[in-house]
Amino acid sequence: MGKKGKKAQAGKPKKLTPKDVGKRLNALAKNLEEEVKNTDNADMFKPLPPSEDCAICLVRLSRLDSGKCYSACCGNDICLACRMENKESIKKQNEESTGKKLASTCPFCREPVPTCADEAIARLQARCLQNDLAAFTLMGEIYRDGKHGTLKDDLKALDCFIQAVELGSAEACANIGDIYNGGNGLDVDKKRAALFYRIGALRGEIFARHNIGCTEYTSGNHEVGIRHWKIAAEGGSQPSLNNLKKIYSANGEMPGKQFIGKECMDSLYRVCHDAQEEVKSEEREKHCSDDSTHMMYNDMMKC
Repeated sequence: MGKKGKKAQAGKPKKLTPKDVGKRLNALAKNLEEEVKNTDNADMFKPLPPSEDCAICLVRLSRLDSGKCYSACCGNDICLACRMENKESIKKQNEESTGKKLASTCPFCREPVPTCADEAIARLQARCLQNDLAAFTLMGEIYRDGKHGTLKDDLKALDCFIQAVELGSAEACANIGDIYNGGNGLDVDKKRAALFYRIGALRGEIFARHNIGCTEYTSGNHEVGIRHWKIAAEGGSQPSLNNLKKIYSANGEMPGKQFIGKECMDSLYRVCHDAQEEVKSEEREKHCSDDSTHMMYNDMMKC
């Protein structure tokens, strides 16, 4: 191969191979195992940190993906209500105007929104080049599900999730945990799934916290699983609260009731409801439904 050929080869992105991605995943898992070993047991059961605020209305964002949107133009999470309000405002102005119509824009930075899926994907990829962990997580979900005209590619999805976890993403930890748990692109490995759920929980991911509760409970570690569900319920997780209700109401037919007293349940009902109400506003009630279920939630008996 001549010099020009070598330069051309050097300029090409390296092709992903299962072997290379597998090595990186194993190295990542090894680092996370060390992180868990060095974590104090008390840290494992700390309350979930509060979610971030919407960049527009400054009301806390829902922990459900259905209640928020990521803007690749500015890298902000914006609640669905603010996005819909902005869309309706532009539509109303265009209906009343006799001149040039306004283009749809991001409600935060006013950048025109993508006009096609290819443009939206290109913006996400540009954010990935800036080491944006949210962009890597979203790209991983797009490849995993084959969304927006993109072909389903489990290897690319896993590669994106790995990079997101390396950058500190809690959500990508839960995604990799789901892959190991369901065997979607990887062999089923409950131990690895539990590791990634555990790290996701440590980083504040409510779905990972719920899922590690499922893993511990179904493995026979009933008290530990219930402790995880209590933390998730305090953060607003309805599935975790539902699991605790099932155990409490089962009259001893399900193990673990001794770890859930009446005062505890009364408190959890109140705290979970308060956490759910904290992310609501009049505009969100108008545009959004918190009945949607995040794809990372697992029913207790299906974990």
